[in-house]
Amino acid sequence: MNLVGNLLIAPPAVKNSFWNKTVIMVTEHHSQGSLGLVLNRKSELTLKEFGHQLGFNINLPGHVYIGGPVNVKNLSFLHTNEWISTNTMQVNDEFSISSAEDILPRMATKDLPNQWRLFLGLCGWGPGQLQGELSGQSPWKKETSWCTVNSNSELVFESDHHDQWCHALDRSGLEFAQNIL
Repeated sequence: MNLVGNLLIAPPAVKNSFWNKTVIMVTEHHSQGSLGLVLNRKSELTLKEFGHQLGFNINLPGHVYIGGPVNVKNLSFLHTNEWISTNTMQVNDEFSISSAEDILPRMATKDLPNQWRLFLGLCGWGPGQLQGELSGQSPWKKETSWCTVNSNSELVFESDHHDQWCHALDRSGLEFAQNIL
């Protein structure tokens, strides 16, 4: 499986940590390491409050998401591909990620993609680390290895929090069963 644009799901054995019941989209994966965004960690901060703190009138429902524990002030905008900004990177045929200064002003005018989420922070893995975590090679353990699943807009944008983890884990099991039959 090509990891870029697809999802990592924390297995049920991962408990009592930030990673418990997380669903992560891998946005970059290469020899220098990997990056991703936790899709299902909603912050307490509403989009309206966030915009107000930065001087923008963002009158939209929803919250800012916690993309991960790395670079927690980094703003990332995960969205469908029909929308672009001055700094947009296409992740795959369905998703792009943007991180430009024009995102918040455009949100204030409701210039938005069809589907999107706004994140602060991200996930990062050093060279070879994600492959080790996936395979359960020492120092990682097989019982805490990430589950994987192909992404789609339904899994990424149409569910949230615990439901998103359950849906992704169910889909991962179905994909696994289809590949061994």
